[in-house]
Amino acid sequence: MSEMANESTGRAQQAGQTAKQEASATAGQAREGASQVVGTATDQVRAVTGEARAQAGAMAGDLRTRVTEEAESQARRGAQVMRQWADDLSGLADSADADSPARSLVTQAADRGHRAADYLDSRGVGGLVDDLQDFARRRPGAFLGGAVVAGFAVGRLAKAGSKADGSGPGRSAQPRTSGSRSLHEDAAPPGLPGLGEA
Repeated sequence: MSEMANESTGRAQQAGQTAKQEASATAGQAREGASQVVGTATDQVRAVTGEARAQAGAMAGDLRTRVTEEAESQARRGAQVMRQWADDLSGLADSADADSPARSLVTQAADRGHRAADYLDSRGVGGLVDDLQDFARRRPGAFLGGAVVAGFAVGRLAKAGSKADGSGPGRSAQPRTSGSRSLHEDAAPPGLPGLGEA
């Protein structure tokens, strides 16, 4: 009996050791598999990130090219409009009296318009930006003052434009008056002869 007990104890120990060895081999295989999965996932994440970066760079480059092309196109159109205005001013100056003081002012404005149009044609937006940056570095106070004045002027022009097309904020707030006076009389200040009060 004791031999059987010893034999079954030996078998149990052997089975336990076999189970331990198999469990440790399975754990090792699981670790290897997990590390391979992690490595593959990391490689895929790197590949996707690199591809996303490349696509973002290509999109940014494409957008920059489009913006530059559009700015250059606008600059060319602006130069054409400026040249047309300068030509119109030159025509006005040619038809004005020779001794008229306004003729010299109009001629100067036309010359400056032609020079500005030529500058825009030759230098484009890039040259304009470079010159503005250079001026801002040399004279920052004058540049900031000019920017404030330009911003104020653009704001006033935008406000005047919105009033002219009827979308101004104070349009509906003005009361309408009824009476026999015409619109021309309503707009005229009182006290002018023939209009308003006599």
